Amino acid sequence: MQYNQQKLADLIHAQMLDHYWYNEPDYEVRVSKGFRTLSPVNYSGPKGEKAREFRIPVSDKSDIRNMLFTGFSRCLFPVQKFDSDSERQFAVLLESEPEVLKWFKPAPDVFQIDYAQGQNYEPDFVVETTDRKFLCETKRADEIKDDTVQAKARAAVIWCQRACGCSGKPWAYLLIPHDAIRANSTFDGLAKAYSMMGE
Repeated sequence: MQYNQQKLADLIHAQMLDHYWYNEPDYEVRVSKGFRTLSPVNYSGPKGEKAREFRIPVSDKSDIRNMLFTGFSRCLFPVQKFDSDSERQFAVLLESEPEVLKWFKPAPDVFQIDYAQGQNYEPDFVVETTDRKFLCETKRADEIKDDTVQAKARAAVIWCQRACGCSGKPWAYLLIPHDAIRANSTFDGLAKAYSMMGE
């Protein structure tokens, strides 16, 4: 057994996977208070790196994850990090739209959206407009149909449906391809085109 322990473990694990099943999550809605206090988010960047004005395009887009951005007026936090330049462009759009009241990029564990085998999904953006609230995900266009992306989207739609049953503005989920975020895009246009949840 000592010499074959890895083979035995792999064999047992393979047999367990043959009999494993998983149901799509359902959510029990519990409202304990009308709001959740957001914890401060501390971002770190490379030594000597200063926060950049978010509206100024980035020349080296491959390094954007290491950059800090500032200059927001509607973001709930003074500094943000972006995973891609399309996220930065989306922030520019949000800051320019008159119907957008506030937005932020949630830190880990702000939302409890279980999408597969106990894995938690954290959307890219949370946006509040004059009449709705949105969970927004920006994805590369070639990743939209990915199984994991779609599993996260289904879980987020269920979460939004349950959240709509609570008091306040209704929620909707947007899955936005990166190439739809352009200089002439509007948030309302993106919401109409990429909402995965009706009224």
